[in-house]
Amino acid sequence: MTIKTKVKISSKGQITIPKKMRDKFDSDYLEVEQKDKKIILQESPSVDQLAGSLNKHADNKQNIPKNEVWSEHVKEKYSSP
Repeated sequence: MTIKTKVKISSKGQITIPKKMRDKFDSDYLEVEQKDKKIILQESPSVDQLAGSLNKHADNKQNIPKNEVWSEHVKEKYSSP
């Protein structure tokens, strides 16, 4: 189902996503992509949802702090090509 509506951009560059659209998402995070004159909002997993994927990267032999491993993992997984 497609839902289409018009929203206003505030003076701070913010928009309000209508509740009927927000309720369709399982996450509080969105990935924002700009393509030509379009802005595409796509659901992105929250840090809590990604936490389980850290375990396979955290058991490293170099004793790198987990937060550094996590940061590198997120960059690798979600950076643009």
